[in-house]
Amino acid sequence: MRDVFISHSARDDEFAMTVLETIKDGLAAKGFQPLVDQEDIPPGQEWRPEIVHWLARCHAAVVLINEKALKSFWVRREVNILMWRRALGARLTVVPVLLGDLSTGSVKDAGMEELRPVQFARTPRGAPQDAQSIADLVLKEFAELPAQAAENDPMAAWLNTLSEYLGEAQHTGRLVKAATALKLQDKHLPQLNGGCLFLAHQFLVAPVDRMSHAVHEVAPSLTTDTLRRLIASLETTWVSEEAARGVLPASATQPRDMTVFLNARQPDTAKHYIRRATCNATRGYEMVSVGGPMPAGEDMVAARFRDWEDAVWKQFFDADDEEDRILPSNLREDVRYLIIREPDPPTTDLAEAVKLLHGKFSWLVVVVATGTALPAAHVQAAFKNPIVLKPLLDGQDENEAKQLTRRLWKLPDRLHGRY
Repeated sequence: MRDVFISHSARDDEFAMTVLETIKDGLAAKGFQPLVDQEDIPPGQEWRPEIVHWLARCHAAVVLINEKALKSFWVRREVNILMWRRALGARLTVVPVLLGDLSTGSVKDAGMEELRPVQFARTPRGAPQDAQSIADLVLKEFAELPAQAAENDPMAAWLNTLSEYLGEAQHTGRLVKAATALKLQDKHLPQLNGGCLFLAHQFLVAPVDRMSHAVHEVAPSLTTDTLRRLIASLETTWVSEEAARGVLPASATQPRDMTVFLNARQPDTAKHYIRRATCNATRGYEMVSVGGPMPAGEDMVAARFRDWEDAVWKQFFDADDEEDRILPSNLREDVRYLIIREPDPPTTDLAEAVKLLHGKFSWLVVVVATGTALPAAHVQAAFKNPIVLKPLLDGQDENEAKQLTRRLWKLPDRLHGRY
C-alpha cells in the first residue's frame, strides 16, 4: 500500500479539519494509506519520531496551507524534508493545497517559496470553497500516481546504508540504548524488531548531541570498519538540513549561474554542507575547493577567473592541457560545486569574476565561504542568482562541530584501548 503523508496545521480550524478528513477518507477509498498526525507539536518540542519516519518513507504528500500552517515552524520543516527528497531525485508527488483566500505570494512570504513551482490544488479565485471540491482536486492528482518503486536517490541510499550499519548491533540490546539516546520512547522500540530503518530515519533530524550519544551507545557492537563508516556517514549531521538544502538545484532542473553564500570560517565547513545536502552521495555530485589571497598588483577579476577556470578543467575533468579541454557529452549527469574560500569580505570584483566563470560554465554551482561577514546587499545584487544559506552560522557552530568530529573519530581507538 502506498503511503501519503498529510502535512497540516488544521487543529482549531473547522474548515481545514473538514478538508483534512475528506482528503484522508478519499485517499483511503482509493487504496492509499494516509499518514496524519492529528496533534499539534508545541513550539520548543522535538520532532515526533513517527513523523520523521513518515516523511522519510512516504510515496507522496499533501500539504494543507491555511493561515495557521503559514506560521507553523513544523509545517515548514516538513515541507523542507519533502522538497529535499525531491531535489535529490526521489519519485515523490507533493500536492500543496491553498485554503481560504491565500495566494502563492503568501506561501513565499512564509518562507516556503520552494512550493511555488509545484502545481497548487485550489478552487478558482473568488469561487466558493467546500471541502469535497477541494478534496476532489487533490485526489485527481493521485489518479495516475506511479506504482511504488524502490528509491535510488541519495537520501534513500544513505538511510538504507545507515540501517545496514546499525544492523550489526540488532541482537545485542545496543539498538535500544541508541534509541534511548535519541529520546525515542518505549512505544517506538517495537519498531526496531522489524529492522533498523526506523532508527536510521531519526538521524535525519536528530540534534547533534543526541546523534553523538547514540553512536557511542551502539559503537561497542560494531566492527571497527563499520563504526568508522557510520561516523563518516553522520559527521555532517550537525549542519542544519534546512540551510544545507540551499546548495541543491531545484528539483528536475539544472543549476544555472547559481552562487551560494555561507558565512563559514573553517576550510571544511562548506564541504560538510554539500555532503549533508547530498546525503554523502558517492556519485552524481562533485566538489573542488579553491581559495587564498591573490597576488598584489594583478588584475584581480582576470586573475581569479583564470585560477578558477584552471581548477574546473583540472580538478573536474583531468584536463591539464589546452587541447584536452573539451566538455564531456554527459556533462549534466552530475552537479559540480566550486568552493571559493574568501579571506576578505566579498566585493563586486568577486561578482565580476564569478560572472566570467559562469559565462564559461553556467552549470557550475559556486559556493563562497565568506568568513563571518556576508556580502553587503549591493554586492549580493551583483550576482545573477545569489542564495544565502540560512539559518546563519553563529560564532560557536563550527568550533563545536570540529570538536565533535574529533571526538567521534577517536572513538574506535578508545574502544581498543589505544587512546
